[in-house]
Amino acid sequence: MIQTGFYIGNRDWWIMATLDIKGRENLNEVYQALLACGCPNDEAQKACMVLSKKNSGYTLTDFDGQYSLIFASETDTPEDMFDTIVHEIKHTVEHISSFYDVDPKSEEAAYLQGEISKYLFPAIALLVCPKCHNKKGEER
Repeated sequence: MIQTGFYIGNRDWWIMATLDIKGRENLNEVYQALLACGCPNDEAQKACMVLSKKNSGYTLTDFDGQYSLIFASETDTPEDMFDTIVHEIKHTVEHISSFYDVDPKSEEAAYLQGEISKYLFPAIALLVCPKCHNKKGEER
């Protein structure tokens, strides 16, 4: 499991990502983190149920706290991991765009998607690049 977080200053927004979630231990960590963020128990359980399946993602946004949580479960292939993360980034962009009344089809939203993607790139590379993944000493 890889966890990373970053702040988008021009949007005053925090994003935390938990990627490659595997097994009960990881799901328990996710569940506890969600509860610690003030997520209602039923929503935390729903997220963990989704993430218990391979090739799944989940994004939660706290508009009052101005942060988003991106989650991606273990996947069958590197391509599936990339697809899942890109999908969840799209949801995050929609949430932030909605908060700031930005057209999600606009260039501004597209730049935001690119900015989030750049911040997540190191984690994505570790998960989708076999050469990078092997450097970490892990097997896919």
